[in-house]
Amino acid sequence: MLQAALNRLSLAGLSATLIGNGIGRFAFIALMPALIDAGWFTKGEASQLSVATLLGYVLGAWAADWLGRRYAVATLLRASMLICSVSFFACAFHDAPLAWYYVWRTAAGFCGAILMVLPAPVVLPQHDAAIRGRASGIVFSGIGLGAVLSGLLVPVLIAGVGVAVVWGGSIVPLAFRGVEGAWLGMGAICLALTVSAWRQWPPEASLPPAAADGGPAAKEEVPAESRLTVWLILAAHGLNAVGYLAHTMFWVDYIVREQGRSLAMGGFMWSMFGVGAAIGPLLTGSLADKFGLKRCLIAGFALKAVAAAMPWWSSSVPALFVSSILMGIFTPGIVALVSAYALETVGPALHRRAWGLATFSFSITQAGGGFLMATAAPHLDSYHPLFLASALALLGSIACVLLIRKPAMQEVAVAEPVATGDAVTPESTLYPNATALEK
Repeated sequence: MLQAALNRLSLAGLSATLIGNGIGRFAFIALMPALIDAGWFTKGEASQLSVATLLGYVLGAWAADWLGRRYAVATLLRASMLICSVSFFACAFHDAPLAWYYVWRTAAGFCGAILMVLPAPVVLPQHDAAIRGRASGIVFSGIGLGAVLSGLLVPVLIAGVGVAVVWGGSIVPLAFRGVEGAWLGMGAICLALTVSAWRQWPPEASLPPAAADGGPAAKEEVPAESRLTVWLILAAHGLNAVGYLAHTMFWVDYIVREQGRSLAMGGFMWSMFGVGAAIGPLLTGSLADKFGLKRCLIAGFALKAVAAAMPWWSSSVPALFVSSILMGIFTPGIVALVSAYALETVGPALHRRAWGLATFSFSITQAGGGFLMATAAPHLDSYHPLFLASALALLGSIACVLLIRKPAMQEVAVAEPVATGDAVTPESTLYPNATALEK
C-alpha cells in the first residue's frame, strides 16, 4: 500500500490522462485555426474531425469496462497511450484523404476515453485511503496540464522549433515547423511520456476467468443500494458534463463578440481556464482528503454552478476572471472527485465498472448537450440562457449526490481476489480500511 500520493504509479496515471485527453483531444482544438488557414481542411472538414474525436470518445467510454474485464489492463493502457502518440505522427501527412484523418482522430478519441476510465481504478486502490483524494488529483491533473501544454506549444511548434541531431561527427539540422511540425512535436511529447510510463503499471493480469467469462462470479447480484448509488453517480456526472459546455464552447466568443472585448482578452481568459484546470485536481484532491469526498464534491458542484452563472450576473473583468478560474478548477477537479467517490461508495470490486459507466454517461450527455446548445445558439440574442442552463444542470448534480447513501458495509476479513488495474490482488490488501459490499 503506497503511503505517498506522488509516486511513479500516480505519475504514470497523470501521463495517461495527459496523453489521452490533455493532448489527444485538446491539442486538436488549438490546431484547428492553423489547419484551416494553411489549407489542410475547410472549416466544415475540421469540424467533422472534431466530431470524429468526440465519436471515438463515446465509443471508448462504452467499451472501456468490457475491454478491461477481458484483457490485461496494463496492456490496454500501454496500447492506448501508444496509439494516441502514433495518431499525431499519422496526421502529419499533408496529402492524405480526409478519411485517413477521420480514422486517426476517431482512434485518438477512443483511446482518450480508455485513458480516462482505466488509470484511476489501477492507481487509487494501491494508495492508502487517507491519500486517495490527492492521488486522484495527481492522475486527473494530466487533463489540465495537457490543455496548458497544448495551448503553449502548438503556436511555438507552428512558428518553428530548431532541432539538431549529431550523426557521424556532423550536426544534422532538423526542425518542427508549420502544421506538420505541430503534429510531429505533439506526437513526440506523447511518445516520450508513453515510454516513461511503460514499466510503471502493475504486473499484467486479467480478471479471474469466472468473472471475465460470465461464470459464477459474474452472476452475483449487485446489492440494490449499490445499484441506486451507481445510477445517482451516473446522473450527477452526466449533468456535470452539461455544466461546463457553455464555457468550453462559447466562452471566448462571448467575451470577444458579445461583450465587445479584444481577442487578447478572450485568449487571456481562456488561458486562465487552462491554469485552473491544471491545478484543479490537485486542489480538490487535497481538500477531499481533509474534509471528505462527499462534502467537497457538493461544494465543487456549487462553485462550478456559480462559475457557470456568473456571466448572467456580471460581465466585468473581475467577474470574467473568477468565472474562468473556477470553471477551470472544477472541470477536471470534479472528475477526480467523482472517481474517488465512486471507489469510496461502491468499493474496489465495482469501481472500474461504475467509473466506466460514469465516463460513458458524461460523454453521451456532453455530445447531446453540445448538439442542443450549438443548435440553439444562432437563434439566441445572448449566450446568457446557455450559461444559466449549465448552472441549473450543476444544481441537479448536487441533488443527485445528496441522495446517495452508502450501502451497508461489513469489515473485510478474507476477501476474494479482485482485479484492480492489472494485478489480481486480495481486496483486503488493496483496501485494508475498506469494507466489502454485503451480499
